[in-house]
Amino acid sequence: MAEFTSKSYFDFLEEGRIMGSKCMSCGTVHLPPRPICHDCGATEMEWTELGGEGVVQAVTVINVPLSKMEGRCPYAVAVVKLDDCPSISGLVHGVKEGGELSIGDRVVAEFVKEGDKTTLCFRSS
Repeated sequence: MAEFTSKSYFDFLEEGRIMGSKCMSCGTVHLPPRPICHDCGATEMEWTELGGEGVVQAVTVINVPLSKMEGRCPYAVAVVKLDDCPSISGLVHGVKEGGELSIGDRVVAEFVKEGDKTTLCFRSS
């Protein structure tokens, strides 16, 4: 099985899968995956596939973009608490103005292929 690294995480995204590491000692799920549990310090981890649905915990609409995002403004970024693991941030497609997406809204993962890279994004469910 693959090592618990960010490279492995992105390789799984290429397959359309969200994979985290789960501590076999305390059960904590880490996303992105890590080889050592930040809760108990154990090093025995296993891969766990995550469902990709969750709730928005924070959201912002970006109007002044990073250089690599020029031409996409405005765009939204959210922190999403997935139903079966910790929070992760990502772009939210289909949001152009504040108020279109709020804290507590449900979202679902999307795997977006851009060039030779797949990115985890979200869309309102």
